[in-house]
Amino acid sequence: MTVRPLTARRLPARPGRGATIGWLAVAWLGAYILIVVYDWRLPTRDGTSFGPVWLVGVAVTLAVLRRWRGRWDPVDGLIACTAVGALLTDLVQFNGQLLRDLGIYLRAGEHFTAGTTVYLTSLVTAAPIDKTLYPYLYPPPTLPIVAILAALPRPLVEIGWLAGSAAAAWAALRLIGLGPMAAIAALLWPPFFQGLYVGNVAVPAFALFAAAPWFGGGLVLAATFKPYSGLAALWLARQRRWRALLVGVGILGGLAVLTLPIVGPDAWRAWIEGLRWYAASEPNVPALVSMGLAASIPAPFQLAAAAAAIGWAGLARGREGLARFGVATVVASPSLFSHGFLVALPALLGLRPMALWLALGITSVAPGLAWWLAILVVLVATVLPGLQKTPDDRWPGAYGTV
Repeated sequence: MTVRPLTARRLPARPGRGATIGWLAVAWLGAYILIVVYDWRLPTRDGTSFGPVWLVGVAVTLAVLRRWRGRWDPVDGLIACTAVGALLTDLVQFNGQLLRDLGIYLRAGEHFTAGTTVYLTSLVTAAPIDKTLYPYLYPPPTLPIVAILAALPRPLVEIGWLAGSAAAAWAALRLIGLGPMAAIAALLWPPFFQGLYVGNVAVPAFALFAAAPWFGGGLVLAATFKPYSGLAALWLARQRRWRALLVGVGILGGLAVLTLPIVGPDAWRAWIEGLRWYAASEPNVPALVSMGLAASIPAPFQLAAAAAAIGWAGLARGREGLARFGVATVVASPSLFSHGFLVALPALLGLRPMALWLALGITSVAPGLAWWLAILVVLVATVLPGLQKTPDDRWPGAYGTV
């Protein structure tokens, strides 16, 4: 009989400190999701509760991963929590009004064609049941565009807008380095899915942001619909890409000049006045601000946070700097909905898997102020380099490098 030396026995490995922290992160994310969706109902006949379905979905996903890979790790847990949460949140979106933002655009086009009022002229005192009755906030040069769309057959416009936005989003995701199938899966991330579902211009505008390393002027053109989106154009100045900046400003200025005879100077005055009425209406209707910082902190502190975010973004160069300016745009947004987080995605993709899936998990369910925790993860990662990928791994660009 042979006795093996005690030192030769293979004892089970103890989980490392990193794994322990990782599983604590999984537990935290699970608790977070259950808390924020406690009163959510899925779009079923009996209004099935979100939480129990999410728990079952996570358990099944982990079982599949275990059978497929033969093991679990904390990242698997975060992925399961995030993926199931995102899919169920997308289903909840069907409780809302389809293509409501596109409806706002088309209604504005109809009013412009008819010569009636387009912009706000009084306070909004309650959120309308028909979401297409929300105010139109985009600058006058967009009015001829939406008027043309409003003149076309509605089904054609809706199908074309949805298909075009999805194609632009997929191309943008490829530009920031995702593979073809990963880019398709990313469209299920709630900021993308909600943006597509409601028909918001933020989705195609994200393509201009993603293409900035190749076409910098697009950062300026993004301000055509959402003026604060032009904040990211500061990256061009930071990079001293003056030609791209001038090209963007020239195109935007040319658009304003060319459309002035069509819209008239009164439209510009009405737009500015409409923005004032909108700002005055925000205390009456919190939905006008949604997740924006203005919903929770006074205006001076919001301006200070925006200035700090811009300064933080200016500390970095290259594509990391551009990703930071995307985050700064989110911080500076006067009103913020889930699709407003799209420009923060490159910064999120600069995180290592554990931090990345934690941030994506936070933004996979129940859009609200808690989503700012994902921005906090990005900010913390800048002082804890272990949470970030190496510079060579960031934003590689599927269509080449610049």
